[in-house]
Amino acid sequence: MDDLMNEAEMTITISNGMDEVEIVEKRQAVLQFEVNASAATFPLDAPQIIIGRAKDVDLRIPDSYLSGKHARILVVHNFYHIEDLGSRNGTWVNGERVTFMRLAHMDVIRVGQTNLCFFQNDVVDENYIRKLNLQTIQSLALAVEAKDPYTKGHSERVAEVAEHLATMMGLDKADVERVRIAGIVHDIGKIGVPETLLLNKSGLNDAEYELIKQHVVEGKHILLPLNFLSDIIPAVYHHHERFDGTGYPDGLVGEEIPLWARIIQVADTCDAMAISRPYRAAFSKEQVIDEFTRCASTQFDPNIARTMIEILRH
Repeated sequence: MDDLMNEAEMTITISNGMDEVEIVEKRQAVLQFEVNASAATFPLDAPQIIIGRAKDVDLRIPDSYLSGKHARILVVHNFYHIEDLGSRNGTWVNGERVTFMRLAHMDVIRVGQTNLCFFQNDVVDENYIRKLNLQTIQSLALAVEAKDPYTKGHSERVAEVAEHLATMMGLDKADVERVRIAGIVHDIGKIGVPETLLLNKSGLNDAEYELIKQHVVEGKHILLPLNFLSDIIPAVYHHHERFDGTGYPDGLVGEEIPLWARIIQVADTCDAMAISRPYRAAFSKEQVIDEFTRCASTQFDPNIARTMIEILRH
């Protein structure tokens, strides 16, 4: 039975270079208290569930060792994950303290002094796709940032800069709003990147860099089932392309790269340079301007780079 659960865990099938997507409804899952057959269960029927003892949490547990908002269960790419929310006593899975990890059938979770068991069954959740919405996607974007404290607020800042760029470039109001949303979720695929790589201070080897690059593919996978976000997928998938064709994932050149992706790339790079990292200090405004000047027409669309420089100088 456990082997069957593991084999059936993936519920999105990608074929023909991800151009065709078959959505198979997610199987239902529950948390069972005290890990015994007669214990009460809590259904995991929403894209995220907050666990704690505060009044406004989704699963309230009267355990004095729990933090108000202790942990949350997230459904990402149709897998269940648990994330510790900075709790006092930590979140434990199968006896190991975790900050973020994917759950498997029959994993034992301990929060405070309460034990829960994660179960998946063979009944599909027919309403799952309809429950997903932009608020959930924004929550997942915040979950990415929680894995790397140096990027806190990054998605929102990228969204604001991208919105400003799109406005300055004369895009209509509806397109400006879609660019802003693309900025919020541009790195959502990093939810599947191990924290050890995101927090690496000594540089990545080739294999590790290839794994990091997969976050744009994972981001596309996450967004594909959501029809209301279909138009922003190219911006998420291609925001690491370079104007000279040396970027990834497809090595697109110049205006082959979707306009929204070119805007997100400039906004993303601007914020990345402005943030201090473990391996370097933040760039000054003049250093950022110099980089956009130097890399216009190689890394960046020159027109968007010039617009970014104009914004920085005012």
